[in-house]
Amino acid sequence: MGKFQEKVYNNLPYPFKFVLLNIKAFQNTKQRYTKEFHAFLEEYIALWNADSEVIKNYQKERLVVLLSEAYEHSAWYSEKMKELGITLKTIQENPHEALAKMPILKKSERKTNADKIVNTGRNTDGVGYTSGTSGSPTINYLDSESINRSFALWRRFHKAIGLDTQKVRQVRFSGRLMVRPDAKKPPFWVYNYFERQLLMSTYHLTDNNLGHYVKKLNSFKPILLDGYPSAIYILSRYINQNDLKLSFTPKAIAVTAETLYDYQRLEIEKAFNCHVFNQYASSEGSPFITECVEGNLHLNLDSGVFEFINTKGETAKAGEVAQLVVTSFTNLKTPLIRYNIEDTVLLSENNKKCTCGCEMPIIEKLTGREDDILWTEEKGYVGRMDTAYKGLEGIVKSQIIQESPKEIIVNLIADQQFDDIMKKNLVHNLKTRLGENILYKINTVEDIPLGPNGKFDAVKRNFKIEL
Repeated sequence: MGKFQEKVYNNLPYPFKFVLLNIKAFQNTKQRYTKEFHAFLEEYIALWNADSEVIKNYQKERLVVLLSEAYEHSAWYSEKMKELGITLKTIQENPHEALAKMPILKKSERKTNADKIVNTGRNTDGVGYTSGTSGSPTINYLDSESINRSFALWRRFHKAIGLDTQKVRQVRFSGRLMVRPDAKKPPFWVYNYFERQLLMSTYHLTDNNLGHYVKKLNSFKPILLDGYPSAIYILSRYINQNDLKLSFTPKAIAVTAETLYDYQRLEIEKAFNCHVFNQYASSEGSPFITECVEGNLHLNLDSGVFEFINTKGETAKAGEVAQLVVTSFTNLKTPLIRYNIEDTVLLSENNKKCTCGCEMPIIEKLTGREDDILWTEEKGYVGRMDTAYKGLEGIVKSQIIQESPKEIIVNLIADQQFDDIMKKNLVHNLKTRLGENILYKINTVEDIPLGPNGKFDAVKRNFKIEL
């Protein structure tokens, strides 16, 4: 939605918002849930519990398709492949060897060369944009197969965590602006009839409004809650602090788009009495990483190829925080081949297996965007900073900002329980995790603004580390 259209939409009365949103939802439904979608869904469901050899062969077949189309129809990749001596024959015979020869695609290259990277052999059936967390959105061209495959993988995830493959009654918290930003009274939501989805605003989660959210949830009784963990956490904290009782129990909560912290998971699961499932994908078409019923994060190898690179530019080892370099099978219209998506994960120990029945590999944690991970000379990459708050009281919301390897700023929204002793303990925890030779500034603030697209940045590093 363009800025002018968004401005017009925001100023419309609620009934008109409902009509316009559902016209768009109807169009999306017709495009997403086709005969091809159902075929892909069936294919992916079978692969979830398939033998590792079957998955390996499937991945090889999809890689041949991706690289062959890029060679023939993408000006960007064709030029690179020919310079490296990669031919259609070498792709057919050993696609993984051909892939390994390709250079890593940087974010800046992806952003400025979208029209050169695009696969001209496929129709353009949709155009999307990233959320622009780095400052400006990136265009993403889609064809019908890419749209169908992406939604089939998403629905396969739902199936794997025990939900029906049909549309379930759900609530979604995302950065979409559904109601006026200055609205003081409900509704702070709009109902998407065609997806059975109540879209709840993440921009109105204040103490004065949270009671209205709980009341609406109790009347709607969703089977699934989905979206930003920071938004669902705020609501959960309000429910727990006020000892509120919900009149429903969802089957699952699925979070995405932000890093899920352990303290958020605990608060959410306490409020809603059900498991929180983490997942990773991207609007650019990244391969999927999804949590299973045993609580393990599986690399969905049927959605792409994953590589893990450490700060030295080398293949990361077990137990290290690593940058993701991805090759995706979900979007053949805008190919991503060895793309440094600037997200990071914590690798698990070697040969870790899962008892859920899925043989796809496991990682330990999704640690966020590359610039969500702090870095110091003493400790190197440091992820999962939520442990620094363990045992502390009085912190309502917090944000850690690293301006340089030598300076850390912590902005806190705090209540009366956060005193000088808590502040001293926080600094001690930070020094333990990040190092002694750093200047730590603790600021108590009234508000911490949301980032682009309604996301909350719990950790921000404002300098780059080049691989």
